[in-house]
Amino acid sequence: MRTVKVSLFFLLLLLLSAPLLHLTLKVFREPELQGYYHQTDPPSLTLFSPKKWFSTEFQDQFSTRLTDHTGLRNSLIRVRNQYDYSLFGMIHAKGFIQGKCGYLFEEDYIHEYNGDFFIGKAVIDKKLSRLKNVSDTLRAYNIPLLLVYEPGKASFYPEYIPRRFHPEHRTQTNYDYFVKRSRELAIPFMDMNSYFLKMKDTSRYPLFPRYGMHWSLYAVPVAVDTLSRWIESATGKELPNFSSRYLDTSLTPRGTDNDIGELLNLACPLKPTPGVYPSIVFQKEPVKALSALIIADSYYLNIVEDYGRQLFKRQDYWYYNKKVYPYQNHDPPRYVDKSNLREKLKQYDVVLLMVSEINLHCGFWNFADESFLAFHPEIEDPQIYAIENEIRNDRDWFRFMVNKARVQEKPLEEMIRCDAEFTFNTNNQSKNND
Repeated sequence: MRTVKVSLFFLLLLLLSAPLLHLTLKVFREPELQGYYHQTDPPSLTLFSPKKWFSTEFQDQFSTRLTDHTGLRNSLIRVRNQYDYSLFGMIHAKGFIQGKCGYLFEEDYIHEYNGDFFIGKAVIDKKLSRLKNVSDTLRAYNIPLLLVYEPGKASFYPEYIPRRFHPEHRTQTNYDYFVKRSRELAIPFMDMNSYFLKMKDTSRYPLFPRYGMHWSLYAVPVAVDTLSRWIESATGKELPNFSSRYLDTSLTPRGTDNDIGELLNLACPLKPTPGVYPSIVFQKEPVKALSALIIADSYYLNIVEDYGRQLFKRQDYWYYNKKVYPYQNHDPPRYVDKSNLREKLKQYDVVLLMVSEINLHCGFWNFADESFLAFHPEIEDPQIYAIENEIRNDRDWFRFMVNKARVQEKPLEEMIRCDAEFTFNTNNQSKNND
């Protein structure tokens, strides 16, 4: 009995000292945690000063750094995450939730689907009327501007949305009104969201993955083939042909089919789920006839390399109409130079504006406004409208406005307007005081 107690005691000591031993000896290399997090510098006594000590700044900084650099920290976080996920269905990836049957969602998709993010008819009318003007202007230069409404996972799988979101009570949505007004204004657009829904029951393999937030890798060539035919029809020029071969089936999701799953940072893999991974083959010597500007969100990341470089002789991808691909994740990122925007737009053979359901509240990331003003320099938007655009494109600020509108029981459009006016008046008052 004594031997057992001593063994358990030393085993407990070993477990308690394991983080320190690993930090010192680096017994094995831990896999990095997925997602964004700020990596602090190692703890150091050089942070100490009497002033920082008495203000507790030293203690706070040293404690944070010590926690961030604890041995086995990544593994312990994964064990904690696995415990909460397996026993309680809880996940610690901010902004993501688990739906029915283990389907993972980015929560904002659900809010868009329910109508919580509806920015108002007047705002959408203004954005689309300006986009129509730009489309007609570019068409005069024989440059088609093609608008693509990409599919959304919440629209595709409403049956897996958790009950607490009450999807049965959804109201007016950005997607529904954008599509309706685009049709009424005769803007050239493709409703790929509706197209995917029509294929949902007949597709041999999933068009949206269980553990991913984007369209499945199986669905990408389906989307690109449809998009290519539309571009050919709009430009009168032929794009290189490609085919999907050697379908590779797997129960382990790959790439973006598991992009939410990776963010969960679990100790064990998620349950197997079927996926198909096609091999894309282009004709041996494709003739690239078109130069293209693509203003799009992260859905186009699955297209830009494997397809876009083969389809277009020149391809410029403006990530969220803000950053230049492939430098969008650099520190600092490379931003789009929009000086002389009018002439820049006229350099392309086709302009693609692609936006997914989750980003419709951003109003095309100001592209409609910027390009309209580029062709109409005599017009100047009021500063309050610019602040409203800033609110709609700032994720944290916009979410705050959504919650504020809900609490005060006001339309989101009105709430954003009030906050923009307050910000404008506050800024002007600060300038006057200076």
